[in-house]
Amino acid sequence: MRILRALALIAVAGWLGMMAFVALTGVPLMVRAMDRGTAGQVVLAVLPSYYTWGTVLCVAALVACVLQAASGREGRLRPLAGAALCAVMLGLLVWASTFVVPRVVAAWRGHDNTAFALSHRALVRLNVATMAAAAAFLCLEMFTLPSRRGR
Repeated sequence: MRILRALALIAVAGWLGMMAFVALTGVPLMVRAMDRGTAGQVVLAVLPSYYTWGTVLCVAALVACVLQAASGREGRLRPLAGAALCAVMLGLLVWASTFVVPRVVAAWRGHDNTAFALSHRALVRLNVATMAAAAAFLCLEMFTLPSRRGR
Protein backbone atom coordinates (compact mmCIF):
# COMPACT_ATOMS: atom_id res chain seq x y z
CA MET A 1 0.00 0.00 0.00
CA ARG A 2 2.99 2.29 0.35
CA ILE A 3 3.27 2.20 -3.44
CA LEU A 4 -0.31 3.44 -3.80
CA ARG A 5 0.28 6.19 -1.27
CA ALA A 6 3.47 7.21 -3.12
CA LEU A 7 1.62 7.14 -6.46
CA ALA A 8 -1.11 9.42 -5.14
CA LEU A 9 1.44 11.76 -3.56
CA ILE A 10 3.55 11.97 -6.73
CA ALA A 11 0.50 12.48 -8.97
CA VAL A 12 -0.91 15.33 -6.88
CA ALA A 13 2.49 16.93 -6.31
CA GLY A 14 3.17 16.76 -10.05
CA TRP A 15 -0.19 18.33 -10.84
CA LEU A 16 0.29 21.09 -8.27
CA GLY A 17 3.75 21.80 -9.70
CA MET A 18 2.35 21.99 -13.22
CA MET A 19 -0.44 24.32 -12.12
CA ALA A 20 1.96 26.57 -10.27
CA PHE A 21 4.39 26.71 -13.19
CA VAL A 22 1.71 27.53 -15.75
CA ALA A 23 -0.07 30.08 -13.54
CA LEU A 24 2.91 31.78 -11.95
CA THR A 25 5.58 31.53 -14.64
CA GLY A 26 4.44 30.22 -18.02
CA VAL A 27 1.47 32.42 -18.83
CA PRO A 28 2.89 35.65 -17.33
CA LEU A 29 6.09 35.19 -19.35
CA MET A 30 4.13 34.59 -22.54
CA VAL A 31 1.98 37.65 -21.98
CA ARG A 32 5.05 39.83 -21.39
CA ALA A 33 7.17 38.39 -24.22
CA MET A 34 4.52 38.25 -26.96
CA ASP A 35 1.76 40.40 -28.28
CA ARG A 36 -1.73 39.67 -26.95
CA GLY A 37 -2.85 37.72 -30.01
CA THR A 38 0.14 35.41 -30.13
CA ALA A 39 0.16 34.84 -26.36
CA GLY A 40 -3.56 34.03 -26.49
CA GLN A 41 -3.02 31.51 -29.28
CA VAL A 42 -0.21 29.82 -27.34
CA VAL A 43 -2.29 29.65 -24.15
CA LEU A 44 -5.25 28.26 -26.11
CA ALA A 45 -2.95 25.62 -27.60
CA VAL A 46 -1.63 24.63 -24.15
CA LEU A 47 -4.96 24.51 -22.25
CA PRO A 48 -6.24 21.17 -23.61
CA SER A 49 -3.03 19.37 -22.62
CA TYR A 50 -2.99 21.19 -19.27
CA TYR A 51 -6.48 19.97 -18.37
CA THR A 52 -5.90 16.49 -19.81
CA TRP A 53 -2.78 15.98 -17.71
CA GLY A 54 -4.54 17.37 -14.66
CA THR A 55 -7.42 14.95 -15.17
CA VAL A 56 -5.12 11.96 -15.68
CA LEU A 57 -3.05 12.76 -12.59
CA CYS A 58 -6.12 13.39 -10.42
CA VAL A 59 -7.76 10.15 -11.59
CA ALA A 60 -4.55 8.24 -10.81
CA ALA A 61 -4.43 9.75 -7.31
CA LEU A 62 -8.15 9.12 -6.75
CA VAL A 63 -7.85 5.46 -7.78
CA ALA A 64 -4.81 5.01 -5.56
CA CYS A 65 -6.63 6.51 -2.58
CA VAL A 66 -9.75 4.40 -3.16
CA LEU A 67 -7.65 1.23 -3.40
CA GLN A 68 -5.87 2.17 -0.17
CA ALA A 69 -9.18 2.72 1.58
CA ALA A 70 -10.61 -0.54 0.22
CA SER A 71 -7.64 -2.53 1.50
CA GLY A 72 -7.88 -0.99 4.96
CA ARG A 73 -4.27 -1.91 5.71
CA GLU A 74 -3.35 1.61 6.72
CA GLY A 75 -6.73 2.58 8.06
CA ARG A 76 -9.53 4.13 6.06
CA LEU A 77 -9.82 7.73 7.24
CA ARG A 78 -6.69 9.19 5.61
CA PRO A 79 -7.20 7.48 2.23
CA LEU A 80 -10.90 8.42 2.22
CA ALA A 81 -10.05 12.05 3.01
CA GLY A 82 -7.44 11.94 0.24
CA ALA A 83 -9.98 10.44 -2.16
CA ALA A 84 -12.44 13.20 -1.29
CA LEU A 85 -9.82 15.87 -2.01
CA CYS A 86 -8.92 14.15 -5.30
CA ALA A 87 -12.61 14.02 -6.23
CA VAL A 88 -12.91 17.75 -5.49
CA MET A 89 -9.88 18.46 -7.71
CA LEU A 90 -11.27 16.27 -10.46
CA GLY A 91 -14.69 17.92 -10.26
CA LEU A 92 -13.15 21.40 -10.43
CA LEU A 93 -11.00 20.39 -13.42
CA VAL A 94 -13.91 18.89 -15.31
CA TRP A 95 -16.10 21.92 -14.56
CA ALA A 96 -13.38 24.34 -15.66
CA SER A 97 -12.48 22.50 -18.85
CA THR A 98 -16.07 21.73 -19.85
CA PHE A 99 -17.89 24.93 -18.97
CA VAL A 100 -15.54 27.80 -18.14
CA VAL A 101 -12.68 27.40 -20.63
CA PRO A 102 -15.08 27.47 -23.62
CA ARG A 103 -16.51 30.77 -22.32
CA VAL A 104 -13.00 32.20 -21.93
CA VAL A 105 -12.07 31.10 -25.45
CA ALA A 106 -15.27 32.46 -26.99
CA ALA A 107 -14.88 35.81 -25.23
CA TRP A 108 -11.22 36.07 -26.25
CA ARG A 109 -11.91 35.18 -29.89
CA GLY A 110 -14.90 37.54 -29.96
CA HIS A 111 -12.81 40.40 -28.50
CA ASP A 112 -15.42 40.80 -25.75
CA ASN A 113 -13.24 42.21 -22.98
CA THR A 114 -15.98 42.27 -20.34
CA ALA A 115 -17.01 38.65 -20.91
CA PHE A 116 -13.35 37.65 -21.07
CA ALA A 117 -12.57 39.36 -17.75
CA LEU A 118 -15.54 37.70 -16.02
CA SER A 119 -14.92 34.21 -17.39
CA HIS A 120 -11.16 34.47 -16.85
CA ARG A 121 -11.75 35.50 -13.24
CA ALA A 122 -14.01 32.46 -12.78
CA LEU A 123 -11.33 30.23 -14.29
CA VAL A 124 -8.66 31.67 -12.01
CA ARG A 125 -10.89 31.04 -8.98
CA LEU A 126 -11.46 27.43 -10.02
CA ASN A 127 -7.72 26.93 -10.52
CA VAL A 128 -6.93 28.47 -7.12
CA ALA A 129 -9.52 26.19 -5.49
CA THR A 130 -7.93 23.21 -7.26
CA MET A 131 -4.49 24.28 -6.03
CA ALA A 132 -5.86 24.62 -2.49
CA ALA A 133 -7.32 21.10 -2.64
CA ALA A 134 -4.00 19.77 -3.95
CA ALA A 135 -2.09 21.56 -1.18
CA ALA A 136 -4.52 20.16 1.41
CA PHE A 137 -3.98 16.68 -0.01
CA LEU A 138 -0.21 17.07 0.20
CA CYS A 139 -0.45 18.32 3.80
CA LEU A 140 -2.68 15.37 4.68
CA GLU A 141 -0.18 12.93 3.18
CA MET A 142 2.93 14.61 4.56
CA PHE A 143 1.72 15.11 8.12
CA THR A 144 -0.03 11.80 8.77
CA LEU A 145 2.13 8.87 9.70
CA PRO A 146 1.61 5.50 8.07
CA SER A 147 -0.37 3.10 10.18
CA ARG A 148 1.51 0.26 11.80
CA ARG A 149 -1.37 -2.13 11.11
CA GLY A 150 -0.35 -5.48 9.67
CA ARG A 151 3.37 -5.15 10.48
